[in-house]
Amino acid sequence: MKNLIGFIAITLGFLFSSCEEYKDVECTGVKGFKVNSINLSGIEAEIMLGIKNPNKTGFSIYPSEFDVVLSGIALGPAKLKRRVHIDGDTEKNYSFTLKSSFKDMNMMDIMKLVNSSSFGMIQVKGNLKGGKFFIKKKIPVNVKESLR
Repeated sequence: MKNLIGFIAITLGFLFSSCEEYKDVECTGVKGFKVNSINLSGIEAEIMLGIKNPNKTGFSIYPSEFDVVLSGIALGPAKLKRRVHIDGDTEKNYSFTLKSSFKDMNMMDIMKLVNSSSFGMIQVKGNLKGGKFFIKKKIPVNVKESLR
């Protein structure tokens, strides 16, 4: 029994001594925005977010929810449709598919969006839910940028 306890103590000590310090992941901004479809029921779009992961280990971004404001018009909550893998020790742009419903918007704002050929400003606010295995962490996103 003493040997088993000693083995477990040594193994745990080795595992915890080899762990590195976690550094915060950050969103570096909106790198692109493309509307895939827009109609009277809602909008589906691709948004490119720059994400910097200074850690050696990659992780996944799970379906999350954001508040999106496009050209001064609040689109309401937009949801990521699928999981996206973030590589370790990189700063890359990742594409996220957002889907939002127009159910709480007034008809004038919907018509402005449907008839618009270009968008001026986009604001994305919310939390990316990321993690690996059983460890989950929220990454705050609050960016407001001009679309070119």
